[in-house]
Amino acid sequence: MDKLIEQLRAQVKTKSAGKCLLWVDPAQHDPYEDDESVGQRRVRITINHAHFAPHRMPYLVPLDLMVPGDADLFCDSVERAWLGWDISRLRARHGQSICGWVITKTSAETLANHWGRRCHIHGHRYKCKLLRFQDPGVREWLWPTLSEVQRHALLGYAACVFAIGRDQGLLCHERASDDIPSDRFELDDQQWQQVGNYATIHAAWLACTLVDPLGFDSSFSPAVLLAVLIALDQATHYGVMQPSERALYARHALQLGSRFHVQGRMQAVWEQTRTGHYYGSAVEQVFSCAADELCLHWNSIKEQTGWPT
Repeated sequence: MDKLIEQLRAQVKTKSAGKCLLWVDPAQHDPYEDDESVGQRRVRITINHAHFAPHRMPYLVPLDLMVPGDADLFCDSVERAWLGWDISRLRARHGQSICGWVITKTSAETLANHWGRRCHIHGHRYKCKLLRFQDPGVREWLWPTLSEVQRHALLGYAACVFAIGRDQGLLCHERASDDIPSDRFELDDQQWQQVGNYATIHAAWLACTLVDPLGFDSSFSPAVLLAVLIALDQATHYGVMQPSERALYARHALQLGSRFHVQGRMQAVWEQTRTGHYYGSAVEQVFSCAADELCLHWNSIKEQTGWPT
């Protein structure tokens, strides 16, 4: 923990002489709700969406690490961000209250206005959509899919955003130029579909992590993410469309390997899902076990069918 704090502190000192904005999401829990020093400086990011009450909107807090009180708050926030990915916190479903630390040459108000007006709310296929990019887990997966133009528009007046990722390591997202952003941040149809798939995979990853915290490898490399995304594309072809069913499918892809769906006996499952049957019910009928326990029977299934191990 101390090493991580010093690593981030050194980055902030190098990039902005020790000044940054602490980015907090109080939607699930506000760790600084009763902190007067935070309350006096808190700059809300106004999001015009029914899901957000004003006191639950994300906010920014200017910090100067040369000031003792701010330095203490900074250390506390890093520890909270790191603990946010701890199994016990995930099990409690507290969410990620610490979004990150922002390097910018402009005011917190200017950045908050940009994010609230140009990045969070989107009109897509005649629907009002909310992009919760304040969540570091969302940014961790979304960032590699964005073009340079999109990255520039998303960061806006932020030169750099640091955060703690799923592996409890330091993430750093930077824009390539210092030009003032002029465009709204927009996603295309394929990227919106991927955002939905990210939510599905996150739910599956969380389920695997909580059910079997010792036996499940919770690390998530880009290669694993890509493989599961490809597997989810196949789920669509198989007729697995309901969010809960797709989450179960993604969970199986994480537990059994992303190519589990081509195993011989799975074809009997796809015959049913293509005609409108639920995925979980089809798995139970074909394999004679609870759908969420398929992983417990998988090795014996592969041995019986000659499926390579």
